[in-house]
Amino acid sequence: MDNTVIIVVLSAAFLHAWWNFLVRSNTDKVMAMIAMTAGHTPFAILGILYLGIPGREAVPFLLASAVLHVGYQVFLMNAYRFGELSNIYPIARGLSPLILSIVTLIIGQDMLSGGQFAGIIIISLSMMTLGFMQFRLHQDGPKGLILACFAGMFIASYSMVDALGSRLTGDALLFYSSSTMLNVMLMLIYSMSFHRDAMRRLVRDGRKVFWIGGLASYLAYVMVLWACLQAPIALVSSLRETSVIFAMFLGAFLLKETISRAKIMITLVMVAGVIISRLY
Repeated sequence: MDNTVIIVVLSAAFLHAWWNFLVRSNTDKVMAMIAMTAGHTPFAILGILYLGIPGREAVPFLLASAVLHVGYQVFLMNAYRFGELSNIYPIARGLSPLILSIVTLIIGQDMLSGGQFAGIIIISLSMMTLGFMQFRLHQDGPKGLILACFAGMFIASYSMVDALGSRLTGDALLFYSSSTMLNVMLMLIYSMSFHRDAMRRLVRDGRKVFWIGGLASYLAYVMVLWACLQAPIALVSSLRETSVIFAMFLGAFLLKETISRAKIMITLVMVAGVIISRLY
């Protein structure tokens, strides 16, 4: 992975942390998640008008992507009912690169060096350790943990499908603009069926998350998919998940959350994982 790709993925990680912060700081997290997802719409429409839609060969990937993204969003929203964002999110995001590295190794999709594989394992386990620590601190029950693990499996699944779809079309923006429109449609159908009150609140209270969170999320993921055209999927995914570090510092500076010594140590271990995956 060259330096340009690293800079792009780290920039995507910051944008990812920023929209996550907008959701995190909102008292109505269900409404905020729906608003952020719906906020992809204007930018995806611009992408479709500019580039068109992918060919027939990409249709299975587009449909699978939309369903998997909704699955992730639904499981994540429900996980937040049984646990705090600070413990749910690191487990869900940390599990994904671990699964991807094993799956890509088995199917031979991307070849990883020993150092890259070790770096991914270090980053993933560090993130999950952070989540487990928070679970013990808040004494949350097992339901949130189980839902977080399912969300992590959905992340790994849609990451693989989206990366392969982007490689098939040769253009990350072309693929994701169409897939996210399908995702938004399915998410709105789900929300109208199960979260009608949140949909009504979205019109009144969700404009900031819709526009700013929607743009940040859309750009961040397009950048990640572009990186998957240049580098192994699991490696890009693990580097993207350093967004947890950015989210931690955003929480500290803007929400006045405390950063414990243990969090600092885990952050340093994650940085070491990034360095190992880059150098070896």
